[in-house]
Amino acid sequence: MGFNMNKGSGPDSDINVTPLIDIVLVMLIIFMVITPRTVEEMAANLPSQTKQQRPKDDKPDQLLVAAYDNGEIALNLKVMERKELFKQLRKRLRAKDKKVVFVDAHPNLEYGKVVEVMDLVRDAGADRVGLARLKDDGPARVSTAPPEGAEGAAPPAEG
Repeated sequence: MGFNMNKGSGPDSDINVTPLIDIVLVMLIIFMVITPRTVEEMAANLPSQTKQQRPKDDKPDQLLVAAYDNGEIALNLKVMERKELFKQLRKRLRAKDKKVVFVDAHPNLEYGKVVEVMDLVRDAGADRVGLARLKDDGPARVSTAPPEGAEGAAPPAEG
């Protein structure tokens, strides 16, 4: 409360808001300082040293069964009959710790035929059967090159 000397008619009822504004500004500054800043980064635990690892040659260990649209099936691009495929898979899977076989089927092959090939692979001893789609037009065709180790085979002509 304050008195207005000029009017002389009594006390002035206007509130002095200056101390209130000072307190609000001080509180605002305190809250701005206390409020944690949002960090737009993710924490990552990185190793202290990085080692260069040579890529492993996993291709000899991988087993890929290809099912073609003409009914042929192949193991690692070697066409064979179902019985021979079963024997080869069983023999190769017996020596492996991870028994994983990939099946690559032609897109036009009937669903039932793909399931039959997958069942054959599973019966041969595969723990996991994965579907692979290596090319849009189906599995890679067997090349006409002679098998490895064939004697008297001419080298492929360069073009």
